[in-house]
Amino acid sequence: MRHGHDHKVTLLGLSGSLRAESSNTTLLRAAAETCRAGVEFALACGLGELPHFNPDLPLSTSPRLLSFVEQMRTCDGLVVSSPVYAGGYPGTLKNALDWLVGTDAFVDKPFMMLSASSRMPAAQATLVTVLQTMSGRHIETASITIDLLGTHPSVDGILRHPEHGPALRAALARFAEHLR
Repeated sequence: MRHGHDHKVTLLGLSGSLRAESSNTTLLRAAAETCRAGVEFALACGLGELPHFNPDLPLSTSPRLLSFVEQMRTCDGLVVSSPVYAGGYPGTLKNALDWLVGTDAFVDKPFMMLSASSRMPAAQATLVTVLQTMSGRHIETASITIDLLGTHPSVDGILRHPEHGPALRAALARFAEHLR
């Protein structure tokens, strides 16, 4: 979806972690802070409160579910950051993605990966494959790894870091430019 330069680009951050002090969620919050004028960044919330996926249930089963699907439908691009658990991505993230399959909310949706760890690249690749199978378009030129493994990062710490801050700003700018 290409828009003119006057169109506001809306990004949705999707964290695979439910932890309050998650490096992935912190990285997404830092990404939101890097957005320049004309780019709006919201974080999808409440993934842990979505009902278990059941294709027999209507989306109207849960106001939280309706809200999540609408956030996905109306964003121009998705920024995904997920931890790796036991060699894969978390079940809560898979549950949220499963709810999107029967909707038009993720059709041809551009996405970028924002990884907080360089460990287990195969698990990240699997998540990319799942998103592509759902008809998402991976914008590889924007996807990056900012290795925060073993640190307890703050948004400010990431943004002030001599490598992390500039890398994050550049990646988000490339993604937003691609969406314009």
